[in-house]
Amino acid sequence: MLKSFSLRVAELAAIASAGLSLLPAAASASSLGTPFPIDSPGNGNPPLIAYDARDQVTYVAWTAPSDGGIEVCVLPSDATSCAGGGPVVLTDVPDGLTGDAAPQIAGLVVEPGASGEVVVLGSTAKAAVGTIAWASAEGGGGFALQNGGAPISPVSLYYTTNNAVGLSSSDVGLFDSYDHGNPGGFFSDSPAAGPESPAIASSNANNGDQFGDEGFERGGVLAAEPAPAPAPAGTEIVVGAGQNTSTLQHTQAGCANYAATGYGVTVGAVNGTSDASGTLNGDGLQSSGFGLLACSAESPVLASGGQGGIGVFEQEGTGVSGAGTDYTLDYRPFIANVSGGSFGSAVALQDDTSHTLDGAIDLDAAEDSGTGVYVSWEDEQGLVLDYSANSGAAWAPLVVVPSLSNDATQNDPVIAGVAGGNALVAYDNTLGTGDQVFVQPMNLAPPQPTTLTTSQSSGKVSGANISIAAGTIGESDKATIAGANASIATGTVVYNLYESKSCTGTVVATSTEGVAAGKPAASTPVTGGLAPGTYYWVASYSGDTANDPSTSACGSEILTVTAPSVISGSGSATTTTITLTISCGTLPCTVTVTITIDPPAVAARAGDRKKKAKIITLAKGTEKIRKKGGHKLTLKLTGSGKSYLASHSGKLKTTLQISTKTAHGTFKATGKLKITKRT
Repeated sequence: MLKSFSLRVAELAAIASAGLSLLPAAASASSLGTPFPIDSPGNGNPPLIAYDARDQVTYVAWTAPSDGGIEVCVLPSDATSCAGGGPVVLTDVPDGLTGDAAPQIAGLVVEPGASGEVVVLGSTAKAAVGTIAWASAEGGGGFALQNGGAPISPVSLYYTTNNAVGLSSSDVGLFDSYDHGNPGGFFSDSPAAGPESPAIASSNANNGDQFGDEGFERGGVLAAEPAPAPAPAGTEIVVGAGQNTSTLQHTQAGCANYAATGYGVTVGAVNGTSDASGTLNGDGLQSSGFGLLACSAESPVLASGGQGGIGVFEQEGTGVSGAGTDYTLDYRPFIANVSGGSFGSAVALQDDTSHTLDGAIDLDAAEDSGTGVYVSWEDEQGLVLDYSANSGAAWAPLVVVPSLSNDATQNDPVIAGVAGGNALVAYDNTLGTGDQVFVQPMNLAPPQPTTLTTSQSSGKVSGANISIAAGTIGESDKATIAGANASIATGTVVYNLYESKSCTGTVVATSTEGVAAGKPAASTPVTGGLAPGTYYWVASYSGDTANDPSTSACGSEILTVTAPSVISGSGSATTTTITLTISCGTLPCTVTVTITIDPPAVAARAGDRKKKAKIITLAKGTEKIRKKGGHKLTLKLTGSGKSYLASHSGKLKTTLQISTKTAHGTFKATGKLKITKRT
C-alpha cells in the first residue's frame, strides 16, 4: 500500500471527515498513519490481510453480511481506497451454498512463487464441503472461482480461520485440527486450481487430539519455508502449531496440567494432486503427534515468508495454566534443517501481567520479505504492536495504537509486514453507523540515525568545493541520505547558502525540497548572480518516522565566486594613454574602467590649514569582451591626467574602479593599480 515502503500521516481534518478521532496514547503521533474505511457501514466483519512486496499491493478480505458474500479490497501502493472504487464481491459460489450455507472467509494467501497468484479461501457450515477457492493473477485484477466450484480440498477451515499458507506458485497448505468432531485433524497440500486434492487417510493425519486449535480462531497457525540443501528443489518444510484447550486433553510430559502448545512438522515435495510417499499430502503433519512447544502457553501464531524463516508468537506464563497470574508474550524462531527442524529459545517481548487480568487476546504475526517480524495483540492498553528488524532476536519499543472515537476499540486486528518497520493493520469497528473494516498504516521501528553528505554543481562543474565567476546563475546543491533506513526516507531537506564561514546570519539562497524513496531532490537553482566572495552550503534533513534528522557539516561545501573581470599586472602610461590587460570570466561582458588618484593634502603657505586636493580622474574607458583570455584595453588620459602624469615620474599608485556588466547583472569593484610611465 505504501510506495517504496514510505509512511505519511494525513491531516487531522481527514480524520475528522472520516468520523475518527485519535486519542492520546503511548505511541507518538508521527508513527501512526490515519485509519481509513474500505467498506460501507454495516458491511464489516473480522478481516484477513496479506501484502505482496513484489508489486506493493495489499489485500484485505472479509465476510460481508450486507452483500451476502466474501469481499476483497485490493489496495495499490499509496491508495486509501480499493482499486476500482470498492471491494470485489465474491458471490459466484457453488450450487447449494447460499443463505446460511454461504461461504465465509477462511483464508487469504499470496503465493510465494513467481506467479504472485492471490488466493481467497472460503468455508461453509455444511460439514460435507471442504474449502473452496477464488484466485487472481498478481495485482488482484480479477478473482475467478476455481475447480469449477468444487472444493480444492476436503479440509475445512470453518473453525480454524486462516490456517493456510502458500506453497510454491500454485498450491496452498491447509490445516484443520477440529474436523467437525472427528478425532484428529487433517493437513492438505492443494492446488488452487485444478482437480481436488485427494483426501488424506487418517493414518497420515496429525494427532489432533493432543494439540488441536479449535479454541483459537484468529491468526495463522500454519507456516512454510523451502527446505535447505541438500533437500531437492521444490521441497518445503511445513509447520503447524496448536494448543490444548480443555482439561479433557492430555497433560504433556513435564507440564503441570493440560495447558500447553505444540507443533508438527512435515517435509515433502509440493504436489497437491498426489498423496504418494515423499509428498506433503503423503507424509501429513508429523503423524506420530505434535511435539511440545511450551508448557503454560496458549494462542500460538506462526509467521513465515521472509528471509528469517518461520517463527512462532504466543502467550506464556503461570496465568495460562492457572498456577499464578503472570503473562508474557514470547517469540521463538524455527531452526530448519533438511529433515524438518525445531523451535529455538524464546525472546520475551513484554511482561503483560500488569496490562491484563486474563491474558492478551487476538495475537497475530507476520513477516516482510526481508528479516522483519511484526506482531500485534490486544490487552488493557488497547491494540499493541511490535517489530523486530533481525528475525525476532531483538525488538523495538512497543507501540500502542490510540482508540477510535466513541471509545471504539480495534476489533479482530490482523497485521501485514511491509518493510523497514512499516506495517499495515486491518480491523473492524463500529462508529455508531454499523460495522466497517478499517486499514491503518503504522511505522513500528524507532527512527534510525542518518548522515547527510552534499555535492554542489554549477553547469557542468560539480563537487564539494567549486569556483564560479560572478554573474553565473543556476548554482544548486544536492544531498544524499545514508543510514539503516535511508532507502525508505521521506520528509524534506532544507538547503541554505550562507555568506558567513560559521554558517550563521544572512542566508543568500534557500529552498525546501522533498524526499522520496530515500532520495532528496536538489535545491532550487540560484536565480541571481552572487557578488564575488566565499559562500557555504548547509543542508538539513527533517527526518521521518524511520529516520532521525541530520545536517551536513558547515564548511564541507564551499562556493567561491570570483570577480567577473580581472586586471592583470600593472598599467603602462604614455603621455596620452594608459594600457591595461583585462579578462572576463563570464562572456560576453562589458567593462567600464575608471582610474583615479587622490593627491596628498598640501598647504598653500606656512601656518595655513592643509587643504585636501580634489580627486583626479586620470583615465576612463569601456570595452566589450567576447573571448576568453587577456585583452588589451587602452584608455585616453584626461587633461588633468596628462598634467598630473607629466609632473610625476616612475610608478604611481592609483585607485581602480571597474564596473562589469553581464547578462546576469552589473558588478562593481574597487582596487589599487600601479601605473608605470613608459619612456
